[in-house]
Amino acid sequence: MEINIRKAVAEDLDKMINLAMQCIESSIPPTREVSLESVKAARIFDLKTSLPKLIDMSHMGLFVAEDENGVFLGHVMGYLGDSESVTGERQGWVFDLSVDKKFRRMGVATRLMEHFNKFAGQSGFKFVGLLVTTANESAVRFYEKLGFVEERKRMGKRLF
Repeated sequence: MEINIRKAVAEDLDKMINLAMQCIESSIPPTREVSLESVKAARIFDLKTSLPKLIDMSHMGLFVAEDENGVFLGHVMGYLGDSESVTGERQGWVFDLSVDKKFRRMGVATRLMEHFNKFAGQSGFKFVGLLVTTANESAVRFYEKLGFVEERKRMGKRLF
């Protein structure tokens, strides 16, 4: 299968949001007692209100993967310019990587991440960061294979 990566356009947003919803369950930390429906509602609201405003901004790295027939395979959503909290170094930041379940383990996610890394590197950024739910062990292994290393632990505590 040929994998083509291109910049997302407004017509891609519904597909991107729908795919992000298919993949969101693995991003919910097991310590959070929240319904999948409420998580989806919050995420849909966030993406539907923010992405249309951001899609044409030059610091946004919104890319889609398609096969040779134009079939939507997945996407990466990120941006440039976040500062690392301690060093202050500006970096790229990936906030969503989703691949349709039918096309996983075919190199789609790797190609999307390579494309985002190139986007960041060509803009002068030396680092790319992301958050991954630790319980999503396959995603953690995937990012480690790409050279990502744990720099911090984000911790949470249930109060009541």
